[in-house]
Amino acid sequence: MKFNWGTGLVIFFILFVGTLGFVLYQSTQVHDSLVVKNYYDEDINYQKHYDKKQNTADLSIKVKTEYNKDKKEVLLTFPTDSSSGISGKIVLFNPYSEYSDVKYDFNLGKAATYTFPVDKVKSGRWKIKIDWKQGDKEYYQEEEIVL
Repeated sequence: MKFNWGTGLVIFFILFVGTLGFVLYQSTQVHDSLVVKNYYDEDINYQKHYDKKQNTADLSIKVKTEYNKDKKEVLLTFPTDSSSGISGKIVLFNPYSEYSDVKYDFNLGKAATYTFPVDKVKSGRWKIKIDWKQGDKEYYQEEEIVL
């Protein structure tokens, strides 16, 4: 068989269409779990979220996050600016998959520390989203942690 420009052109188009087919197949394998399902509700409530972040920025002492590798637990130390109780929720957010996110609700009363286990959590990079209320003020803080 003689290799001329026509044969080269056919080979090029076959490779080009094959590459397009491969890219199309790969794009169907990626899931879009990081997209918020209730986007409009989140957008409407953004001012409330921003106010929580501003309240946290106004604190002199932020929530301190410590990871104990031996016990496989995370210790959160909250600021004790008032004598009122602390309650809220914690979300361990995995940036790779929403299905592995872990949520904890807590009510500490007047205690300033909260410990939660992470022994069943996959190792890797996580974002701890802390949404809490102390007295009449609400706060929100995010911390990155490697488990």
